[in-house]
Amino acid sequence: MLTVAVLSVPASSASWASPSPFPLPQNSNPAQDLEHVPPGLLALDNMLYFSRHAPSAYSRFVLENSSREDKHECPFARSSIQLTVLLCELLRVGEPCSETAQDFSPMFFGQDQSFHELFCVSIQLLNKTWKEMRATQEDFDKVMQVVREQLARTLALKPSSLELFRTKVNALTYGEVLRLRQTERLHQEGTLAPPILELREKLKPELMSLIRQQRLLRLCEGTLFRKISSRRRQDKLWFCCLSPNHKVLQYGDVEDNASPPAPESLPEQLPVADIRALLTGKDCPHIRDKGSVKQNKDLYELAFTISYDHGEEEAYLNFIAPSKREFHLWTDGLSTLLGSPMGSEQTRLDLEQLLTMETKLRLLELENVPIPEQPPPIPPPPTNFNFCYDCSIAEP
Repeated sequence: MLTVAVLSVPASSASWASPSPFPLPQNSNPAQDLEHVPPGLLALDNMLYFSRHAPSAYSRFVLENSSREDKHECPFARSSIQLTVLLCELLRVGEPCSETAQDFSPMFFGQDQSFHELFCVSIQLLNKTWKEMRATQEDFDKVMQVVREQLARTLALKPSSLELFRTKVNALTYGEVLRLRQTERLHQEGTLAPPILELREKLKPELMSLIRQQRLLRLCEGTLFRKISSRRRQDKLWFCCLSPNHKVLQYGDVEDNASPPAPESLPEQLPVADIRALLTGKDCPHIRDKGSVKQNKDLYELAFTISYDHGEEEAYLNFIAPSKREFHLWTDGLSTLLGSPMGSEQTRLDLEQLLTMETKLRLLELENVPIPEQPPPIPPPPTNFNFCYDCSIAEP
């Protein structure tokens, strides 16, 4: 068990009178922030150790937060104090040692100043998580809850060294924590039980067919797109839609601020049978120039192209979607027309939502009934079948 001496500071301490490199919480008496045990002076000791033994990381922490808006600034002193308390709780610092305990963390036995080094890793993790959550001062407690979960999950893995701990805890991003929480919630609800998973797999084909129908209907409604000029400026509008029989793409220019035209009034037509392939992102000819991609990443992420046969040559119909959602809907719909699978993030989200709703509807009659992990065993056959009635024998 790790043992750390935790000291309290008297309220009359004058050590705070000298200029401090740390932006401390604004109290009438700053010493009050370190009166409680823990953290006591251990929090200040951690801050000093971090600034002296990891000066580049400390400078980066301070500079990053000084350049943010006030409401998005991560408070270093408050974070250090709360993080020290958190580490003391997770490592049971201050509790009596147990002579029969068998739960040890190997990384603490091969590292000098192990608690201070762990703090240095943890305070950088806190700043990283703060950025990932785009947190404000009001979100401080939420950030600390996520950091607690990140540290607890990683410590439970018992990494053999501090470097391995650093690697694993940094890989446990805020998004990964949310995913793990969702998975655990589904386990608690029984959603991930084998019978439920089997039901979800049986429902998938029907629901994927429903999503494909919705994508094709969206293409039939049509969308207004903007043309990209040679100077990379979005100038004129044009409209494109799919015919009701799903055999022709109809498109043409429209005036600014004009409502979408009727499909039969569009001058251009592209038979679906002539389409060769669907291109997205850097493969699109209208944004293939690398310099322009770097200058306008949003444009690059919304671009897709239809390559088709035009006589004996290959021609292109270039698109810039008005939004990421429209990009997903159109690329999914065009993939459906070409007989290709739909692989967009929007399809994954829609499928998960439909699966969750449909599964709950199917299980309404089993509410509050525990579902076993495995089917019940088949009982042995009876000793005789004298009770069986042979219907093939005619009665006299």
